[in-house]
Amino acid sequence: MEDKLILEINEKTPIVDLVSEFVSLAKKGKNYMGLCPFHQEKTPSFSVSPEKNIAKCMSCGEGGSPINFYRKIKNISFEEAASILAERAGIEIKTEKVKKDPNTLYYQLMNEVAAFYQFNLKNSEKGQEALKYLYQRQMTDELINHFKLGYAPTHGNTLYQVLKDKKYSVSDMILLGVVKQSDDGSYYDLFSDRIIFPITNPKGEVVGLSGRTMNPKDLVKYVNSPETVIFKKGYLLYHLNEALSDIRMSKQVVLYEGFFDVISSYAAGVKNGVATMGTALTVNQAKLIKSITQSVVVAYDGDSAGLKAIDHAIPVLEKEQLKVEVLTIPEKMDPDDFVKAYGPEKFEMLFGEYTKDAYAFRYDYYKQSKNLQDANDMKAFRRQVMMMLQTSDASVKGYYLQKLAQDLNIPIETLSPRKIENFKEPVIPKIDKPRMLDKYAKAERYLIFAMLRSKKVAEKVIIKLKQTDFAEPLTANIRLNIETYYEEHTELVLEDFLDQLTGEQRTYVETQLLTDMFWVKKLEVSDAEVESYITQIKEANLKRRYEYLKEKIENEENVSSILINERDQIIVQLKHKN
Repeated sequence: MEDKLILEINEKTPIVDLVSEFVSLAKKGKNYMGLCPFHQEKTPSFSVSPEKNIAKCMSCGEGGSPINFYRKIKNISFEEAASILAERAGIEIKTEKVKKDPNTLYYQLMNEVAAFYQFNLKNSEKGQEALKYLYQRQMTDELINHFKLGYAPTHGNTLYQVLKDKKYSVSDMILLGVVKQSDDGSYYDLFSDRIIFPITNPKGEVVGLSGRTMNPKDLVKYVNSPETVIFKKGYLLYHLNEALSDIRMSKQVVLYEGFFDVISSYAAGVKNGVATMGTALTVNQAKLIKSITQSVVVAYDGDSAGLKAIDHAIPVLEKEQLKVEVLTIPEKMDPDDFVKAYGPEKFEMLFGEYTKDAYAFRYDYYKQSKNLQDANDMKAFRRQVMMMLQTSDASVKGYYLQKLAQDLNIPIETLSPRKIENFKEPVIPKIDKPRMLDKYAKAERYLIFAMLRSKKVAEKVIIKLKQTDFAEPLTANIRLNIETYYEEHTELVLEDFLDQLTGEQRTYVETQLLTDMFWVKKLEVSDAEVESYITQIKEANLKRRYEYLKEKIENEENVSSILINERDQIIVQLKHKN
């Protein structure tokens, strides 16, 4: 970009007006002063000069010309900042270097979708019920507006009709995963009767959605947009763009697992929070964090699955040279539950007493499940600690080797630092003994195996069985993940698929499904067996529904005739099957 053009953009962009979008300014002599948006401070040291048209923090030195200020505050490239400010100032940029984003139309469509769901939350009868649900979860209107939450109406094609009226193409609706086509050729909305969380990219454009059920009995809590040209879960972090200024000021990001954790954290005053979206932390997400800050606090759930996910996340973050700390939530709670139980002040206090460095967390985590009087546990503990210390510096190695020697009651000489570099023994996961499966559980498992191996089989199962037809919640969620994966791929690459699962789901697949001899021995599932398994799962679902109706009819007064008729119909169906 030519210097002359850059100069014109800066001259036609009043720095006071630009900075005022992000900082509250007060007149002081010829200049204006405010709290620096790039670091935390109590006394204003951010000076804005209308005369020179520049801004500068007297403390940290950040600021600059309009383009430089905007580039830093929005975490975008110089060219992007210049292009945006030029458009605002009505300056035409004639250069090949600044190209229009080819996905602009997709962003517009997704913004329309998010806006529709936001409107529906507050302006529909069912939306009022969803709003009541959010209020019961201690959500305020301010929070709902900040996070742009919405509500998807119950089964139908309302969104499809709205987008169609706005002249968006059906192919784009399907491509972005907000609308699907049924077998009869009609179109319907992907999300139904769910709270909607818009997901933005680092530049603030809506690229995907996540829908959460309000029904506690629903096996599938979250349904996400499928992977699309603009929505790649492994490359995004929820609330990153919205938290950008708070991350810059605190020079730290707090990493959560769930959307409600981020929202509760924000309500409690910890506004620099982001979240992964139901998958294990990826290298690309770690790189994204590194592009903004050098420090991260991992604040996952305090249960066993959460702790395991933290153990997985630490090396991913450390590989990017990030300073990693871990917030351990008491009582095995998740952040959202803790805020609701103990209040915002207690939550903020956790970031002192309950924060550990990554080594302290992992050492305690490896130790807590071990009986150090048991030889096998002693060896496993030693193995995990030695692996942990492989990339640490001499002082950390010395400290933890001394600690390990004391805990194992062995001479420190047996734990020479030189042995760590060559320590390549694998950590052997502790696998629960497999439980005996009944024929219905086997049917679910073998269908999952068949779906993993064949998109054609997966499509057949998706048509004939709903997620709720599966009795095992984890299996139901994995079935949904397989469906989402095949929407973007013709074949399933196992490692790629596993990276898209939550920590709990991945553990279940790796320790339960992939260790099953049926999978290990690569046994095939015939078409006839697939049909048989589908029939068995439908039968099991009917039996569960029958038991539910039977109990409801026996224990409640004034039972609806509709429920009685449904029970009788199920009895007939089950007799016919037998």
